Amino acid sequence: MKQLSLPPHGAADVFFTCVNAVPDPLARANYIANHHHMVEAISAYSAASQEKTWCSLPRAAWGQADAIVVGSLSKSNLTDLYSSYMVPTSMAARATYDEIMVAANGKCPFCGGVGIVTTLDHYLPKSGFPLYSVLPANLVPCCKDCNTGKSSSFGVQPGQQPLHPYLDDPKFFNERWIYATVQNGNPIGLQYICAPPQTWQPVERERLLSHFIDYNLAYRYSVLAGAELAKVIDSRKGSLRNLSPEGFQAHLAEGAASQWFDVNGWNRTMYHALAHTPWFYNASFELPAPVPL
Repeated sequence: MKQLSLPPHGAADVFFTCVNAVPDPLARANYIANHHHMVEAISAYSAASQEKTWCSLPRAAWGQADAIVVGSLSKSNLTDLYSSYMVPTSMAARATYDEIMVAANGKCPFCGGVGIVTTLDHYLPKSGFPLYSVLPANLVPCCKDCNTGKSSSFGVQPGQQPLHPYLDDPKFFNERWIYATVQNGNPIGLQYICAPPQTWQPVERERLLSHFIDYNLAYRYSVLAGAELAKVIDSRKGSLRNLSPEGFQAHLAEGAASQWFDVNGWNRTMYHALAHTPWFYNASFELPAPVPL
């Protein structure tokens, strides 16, 4: 998982940039007349961010695009701000969209860079929380797998909330809470697990598990680790064959400590597991002797 800086764009400014693109004068006037409701919604999001209780924010009814959400604005009025007046490349607000996208340097923060950023994800889904459709703090760069794999629903309890790349505690991004065990099979594999420190609050540990499950990290990490692990074993049989078991363990530990990888990323976690598995770093992985004819 990767922490990102909060977008610097003013929430009210982005709202008005979208509104000013609305071609119908009456529709545009309706948005402007409800400006104070949007200011209140922005303030409510900020307060929820302080307490990490985004799940407590008011939700719109499922479906019912014409249902009034706040003031005289319907659900479709609010979601249209994003789909019709922010996403299209011809719209002025598209500049904000693009600036938020590139801030991630192409690496999806939800999966720790497993996927490449291709879109913006609504942390609070716009289907349930249309008030935040164009709120910069609610728009997060995201890869296709994370965007399509994540449910359009959002947990109703604090422990069911996934990590917020902008607004969550830095410890979730800087301290280890994902581990792996090495499976001694043919082929050798890794099983990733979510195991936050026991000293962290129960709700924090629940949230990390929700994130781990919601973004299918165990499976996605293990797939990538399989190919890298094969390379490690080949190196042990080749260029690293003269290292002692202790030397090979030290080599693996270097990968586990590399600052080039996220501490909870699939690669650094893999090396951490290998360096802490005695049967693995003691193995020579020599090819079996040929069977006599």
